[in-house]
Amino acid sequence: MRGVLDRFEDGGVAVIIAEQAGREFHVPLRYLPEGSRQGMWFTLSIEDGRVVDIEADLRQANERMDKAEELLARLRSKNTGSRFKRK
Repeated sequence: MRGVLDRFEDGGVAVIIAEQAGREFHVPLRYLPEGSRQGMWFTLSIEDGRVVDIEADLRQANERMDKAEELLARLRSKNTGSRFKRK
């Protein structure tokens, strides 16, 4: 199952949102791969409703980053300035 690191909370806990399960998992920071940051994608192994293994999903992260960059480039190319210019 895949999930994205949504946020860090007080008490040394990371919140990972799993797409397929439609739920959040609260994971101690010590279980995250080194260098983990918000927006990073992971492959999760779940047993009995708990995360038992986490691996960084670099392919998913790169695909999402590329898509975001493409969208930004399209938006920037359409920028024609303000419609509310002073006369």
